[in-house]
Amino acid sequence: MKRWIVNVVLLLPLLALSLGCQTTTLNIADVGTSANPLDKSGELARDEVWAGKVLVSGNILVPEGVILTIQSGAVVGFEPSDPPYQLIVEGALYAEGEPDNLITFGSLGTADQDPNPGDWAGIFIGTASQNVRLGHCRIRDAVNAVICQSDAAQIEDCLLSNNEVAIICDDASPIASRNQLDTNGTAIRCLGNAAPDITHNEIRANEYGISCDDASRPTIQRNEIVANYRDAILCYATASPEIIANNIVMNGGWAVYNGGRLRDNFLRGNKESGVDVVERSTGRDGLQYYGVEEVFDPRQSPVPDAGIPREGY
Repeated sequence: MKRWIVNVVLLLPLLALSLGCQTTTLNIADVGTSANPLDKSGELARDEVWAGKVLVSGNILVPEGVILTIQSGAVVGFEPSDPPYQLIVEGALYAEGEPDNLITFGSLGTADQDPNPGDWAGIFIGTASQNVRLGHCRIRDAVNAVICQSDAAQIEDCLLSNNEVAIICDDASPIASRNQLDTNGTAIRCLGNAAPDITHNEIRANEYGISCDDASRPTIQRNEIVANYRDAILCYATASPEIIANNIVMNGGWAVYNGGRLRDNFLRGNKESGVDVVERSTGRDGLQYYGVEEVFDPRQSPVPDAGIPREGY
């Protein structure tokens, strides 16, 4: 028990300690505290509501027909293990926090080591899942923070950081909108025939921004993709993203590499071209992009409403 108290402190010092307002359907026994967290593992037999501090000490399965609801301000901490634990969702998951009272998923670390990427496996959304809502969540320290195999998922207004991969769209087309993705290995990876909507996100300081593999066809629109250490958007095989009205600025590698159709994008300072160099090319190869399919209407000034929406848009 003492180890749990220490590890909650290590987990995420930015968390608010208040549990906030809980719904009247919760009994006090349903609310975990630092001294007495909810201890969860295994397959859920019925609908559950988690609140407060939750210790995950084994794999969790939300089977078909079962709903897991996680209250605002909850801290869901995974014990490091080998192999790492994960939350598997074949039913429904509603983890919808509030702007000033986020839900946190992360690693507990150990008594002598802070949390690290890969301490837990992440949230796996299976093909059978018909409804997943992740909103105002902080998700960190995972192998793959969210793996989505269902179209019926929305990941919105979340902060995903310090993961090996933040979001994987595996032959699925979820919505990823208004998220902040930073300091991950790869922010978003699209596999198979994935065609997600990737809109109004801020993708910053990752190793790679968006990776499009196989025959994926994501729509990448109105994002800020800035200061990633390597390529901002890279494509493999026959991947062909629609890349529309993004600000792609100061990335260490190519702004776009080896595929995709570009329209109305602002490209500046990528691939060490110079901080003030704005891309004006319309051919398949430019100073800041390489091997794309088409380029239309390159912008000479930033897209004003790209990235996470601010007041006034």
